This record gives sequence, structure tokens and C-alpha cells, in this order.
Amino acid sequence: MKRMIKTGVSMLAISLAGAAMAQAVPNTSDVEQTGSGETAVVGQSGTGTNTSDIDQDGSDNTATVTQSSVAGGTNASTILQSVTASGNEATVGQTGEGNTSNVTQDGDDSDVTVDQDGTDNVSGVTQNALASSATVTQTGNANASTVGQTGDSSTILVSQNNDDGAIDGNDSFVTQSGDDALATIDQNGQGNVSTVTQTGTASLTNIIQDGTGNTSTVTQGGISADAFVDQTGEGNISVIGQTGFSSVTDVTQNGDDNQSTVTQSASLADTTIQQNGTGNRSTVTQSGLDSSTLVTQNNFPGIPVGNNSPIGNTSFVTQSGAGSETEILQNGTGNSSTLTQSGIGAVAYVEQNDFNNVSTANETGAGSDLFVRQIGTGNDSNVRQNGIGSEVDVFQNGTTNNSLVIGTGLNSTIDVFQGGLNNSSTINQTSLNTNATVFQDGNANQSVIAQLAGEADVDVTQTGMTNFSDVRGVANFSDVTVNQNGTSNRSEVDQNSASIRVGIFTLPLLNENQSASVTQDGVDNTSRVDQYGRNQVAQINQIGEGNISGAPGGLAGITQVGENQTATLLQEGDGNRSVINQGISGSFTIITAAASDGNNADVTQNGDDGVSSITQNGDLNTATLEQDGLLNDSTIVQLGTSNTATVTQAATGNASDVNQNGTGNSAIVSQGM
Repeated sequence: MKRMIKTGVSMLAISLAGAAMAQAVPNTSDVEQTGSGETAVVGQSGTGTNTSDIDQDGSDNTATVTQSSVAGGTNASTILQSVTASGNEATVGQTGEGNTSNVTQDGDDSDVTVDQDGTDNVSGVTQNALASSATVTQTGNANASTVGQTGDSSTILVSQNNDDGAIDGNDSFVTQSGDDALATIDQNGQGNVSTVTQTGTASLTNIIQDGTGNTSTVTQGGISADAFVDQTGEGNISVIGQTGFSSVTDVTQNGDDNQSTVTQSASLADTTIQQNGTGNRSTVTQSGLDSSTLVTQNNFPGIPVGNNSPIGNTSFVTQSGAGSETEILQNGTGNSSTLTQSGIGAVAYVEQNDFNNVSTANETGAGSDLFVRQIGTGNDSNVRQNGIGSEVDVFQNGTTNNSLVIGTGLNSTIDVFQGGLNNSSTINQTSLNTNATVFQDGNANQSVIAQLAGEADVDVTQTGMTNFSDVRGVANFSDVTVNQNGTSNRSEVDQNSASIRVGIFTLPLLNENQSASVTQDGVDNTSRVDQYGRNQVAQINQIGEGNISGAPGGLAGITQVGENQTATLLQEGDGNRSVINQGISGSFTIITAAASDGNNADVTQNGDDGVSSITQNGDLNTATLEQDGLLNDSTIVQLGTSNTATVTQAATGNASDVNQNGTGNSAIVSQGM
């Protein structure tokens, strides 16, 4: 029977005697109040099913429900406070199995508190008011809480605990729409799921999950959105999407098969992700001004969780905007990092430890800076930078490392260090004032550098066997230095690769003030330098036996076409071969037997059974050849006027051939002196 209480205090307490309790008689309470300042207190206990229904229509009302059931019984509480009311307060306390609480408040400055202790608890709270506050506490397994608040200064606190070891877990759903919203959720148990959606200004979310199969999804839209997620266990997944001004995201995952996805599209966005376990994945996308990302992943040895779980950490970061800064650190097996930054002042730091690491970075913008460090086996780094003031540093330590860097920006600087076997480095720069430095330590290393820029500097150092270095630089005031230490190394320097189209002819571009220096220390090394232009200097130093100054196929060691060129070649050892051509080359497009004036060629061979050849086509050229040893052979050919040839051969059994065609030429040959 329904009782109507319009004013005052109504307290209903239903208790049954021992005989009635044994029969599990259900308790039922129905309270309806109309007015202001009403108070309803309901207390129910027994062996049956407890049911409480409180309806309050007015302001400043208070409803308190306490229910306690034993095994086999269920508690159900419904509180309705509505119709433009304000200042209402609802408190529900339930203990037992199968607890259900539903509180609905429609008004301003209302407060809800729900406390459930037991299994299969369900709580639903709906508030529509300014400065609303909801607190839900659940203890047991399979708890579910749904809270919806609409208004300003909303606050929600949900705590769920699952400690009985059951398969079912806690569920929490929070939706807030308004200003100054705050949501804090703490879950402990198995299969916990928490979803928070806040739309408004200055939203803040804090979620902590501890257990197996935790899932957290936070969506905040507005200005000054903050989200914090802490997960511990297996199969944790955290997805955060924030749109607004001054967004901050902090995600910490510790366990197996963790996944984190953060998407922020706002100014002053900041993201921090830390993952520990096997098969961690992190994806961060930020678009806005002054974005910053820090991702730390640690892959501990173990069996991955799930059917499609990879062994290793994977991180994808995409930032578009000015002032972007990214730091990624990965430790484990099979780590992969992909970074894309587009904007002014982008800075990226990527470090990978262990083996099978792959890092791909793309930065486009002025003031870009990138540092990649890889330690392990089979590391691969691909960096592409296009902007003013770009700087790239790549460090690889292991076996079969591969680094490809393409820097197309003004004042670009590239440093690549590789240590191990079968390393390969390719650098391509097209800009002014670019610098490239490659250091390789190991066997079968290969370095290819192509610079189409002015005032570019190239420095290549290789240590090992069968190393290959190819430098192609078409730039004025460019310097190339190649150092190779080992056996069967090969170096090629080409400073004449650019060309222009004139009618039906293809003509090389004119370069000035370039220098190339190649030093090879070992046995059976090969070196070649080609220069086209004016005021260029080429120097080859070979120390060892069986070295050849010239590429396979009989190409010249030093080839210069132009004016005021200087070629210096030094070979120390037995059985060395050297060729210098100045003014003659069949490889310079249509240029054949082109004349070059004022060139200098200097060849020094120390050892036995050496062969040297110098060919000069032009006027006022100078050729100097010095051989110290036995059974050496030298050939000098000069075509032009006022040329000078000097041959000095020490010891005996040497042969010298000087051929000069022109007028005013001079030849001096000294043998055995």
C-alpha cells in the first residue's frame, strides 16, 4: 500500500520476525514527497528481496537508502528528485548480492552518493544541474556504474573493486557535458572497462585500472582538457581523444599486449606514454602549436598475449605544427618507430636498443633536428628532412644496418655512424652549405653520397674489407674527404655529374673551387676522382700493395677537365697503378679531348713494379712523376704549348716514356740517380 507523506520526516523500517525471515519475505518501501526541505530515510534488511522507491518533488530534499541482503536476496533502490528542483541530496548504501541503484536528479546543486558492497551491483546516476557531484563506490565483481551529468562544475568519483577472482569485472560509464567537469575512476579487478566522455571547458579525467583485460576510453572536447590513465595488467587498451586548447595526456601501461592511441588537435598539446611489457603499441597524432610527445616502451621477454600480438614495441607519432618536439625510446625485440613532423622548430629523438629495430622519420620545416640511435642486429633507419637548418644524426651499432638520409634544406648537416658488418649508408642533399659525415666500421660497408649544392662538405671514413664509397657532389666551394682502411676498398668521387640541356646538346655545369681527397690504407684498393670546372684540387693517397688509382674497366684515377686544376697522387707499395688525365675524357657528355690550361699533375710512387700514366691536353700544364723502386714504368703525354714534364726514377730497371706535342714544351727525365 502506498503512503503519501507531504511534510516532515518519513522513516520506514520494515523488519520481520524469525519465522517470517525463514520464509524470505520480500520488503517493499514506497515514499513520495512533494514540497521543500523533505527528508526520507529507508532501511531494509532480511532474507528476501528489498525494494525501495523514493520520489521527491521539490528543493532541498534529502533521500537516504540503506539495504542489506543475505545470500539469495537482492536489493533494489530507486530515487527520483526532479522537476526544476535544487539542492537535493541522495545517498544509497547497499550490501549483499544483486544490488541495483538508480538515482535521477533534475535540478541545480544536487549531490548523489552510492555505496554498493557485494556482487552483481548496478548503479545508474543522472544529474542535470550546476555544480553537481556524484560519488559511486562498488565492491565485488561484475559491478556496473553509469553516471550522466549536465551542467557546470560537475564532479564524478567512481571506485570499483573486484577482488574475488571471478571472471566478470567492473564497468563504468561517465558522461559529463558542461564547464569545469572532473571525473576520477578507480577500478581493480578483471575485465574492467571505463568510458568517460566530457564536453566542456577545463575537463579533467583520471582513470586507474588494475587487473586483466582493462579498457579505458576518454573523449574530451573543449579547452584545457586533461586525461590521466594508469593501467596494470594484461591486454590493457587506452584510447584518448582530446580537441581543444592546452590538452595534456598521460598514459602509463604496465603488462602484456598494451595498446595506447592518443589523438589531440589543439594548441599547446602534450602527450606522455610509458609502456612496459610485450607487444606494446602506441600511436600519437597531434596537430597544433607547440606539440610535445614522449613515448617510452620496454619489451620484457615473454610470450605475447593474444593471437595477433607482435613481439616488440611499435610507436607511430605524427605532429603537424610549429614547435613540435618528440622523444621516443624503445627497448626490446622487433621495435619499430615511425615519426612524421611538419612545422617550424621540429625536434625528434629516437633511440632503439636490441635487434630488428626499424625507425622511419620525416621532418619538413625550418629548424628541424633529428637524432636516431640504434643498437642491435638488422637495424634500419630512414630519415627525410626538407627544410632550412636541418640537422640529422644517425648512430647504428650492429650487423646489417642500413641508413638512408635525404636532406634537402639550407644549412643541412648529416652525421651517420655505423659499426658492424654489411652496413650501407645513402645520403642525398640538395642545398647550399650542406655537410655530410659518414663513419663505417666493419666489412662490406657501402656509402653513397650525392650532393647537388654549393659549399657542401663530405667526409667518409670506412674501416674493413671490400668497402665502397661513392661521392657525387656538384657544388661550388665543396670539399670531399674519403678515408678507407682495409682490403679491396673502392672509392669514387664525382664532382661533375650535373648538366644542362642546350638545344640537342647536353653540357656539364661549370664548377669552381672544389677539392677531393682520398686516402686508402691497405691492399688491392681502387680509387677514382672526376672533376669538371676550374680551380679544383684532387688528391689520392694509397698505402699498400696492388692498389689502383682508377675504377675497374680502365677508367682514369684522376680526371680533370677545366682550368687551373691540380692532381696529386701518392702510392706506397709494390704493384701499384695510377692514371691522371687532365683535359681528356670521353665520359663528359659531348666533351672529348677538351683542352685544359694551367693544370698541375703530381705522381709519387714508392715501391717496385709500379705503373703511372699522366695525360695533359692544354697549355701551361705541369706534370711531375717520381718513382722510387725497381721495375717501375711511367708515361707522360702532353698536348699543347709551354708544358713541362719532369720524371725522376730511382734505382734500376725503370722505364720512362714522355710524349710532348706542341711548342715551347720542356721534358726532364732522371733515372738511377
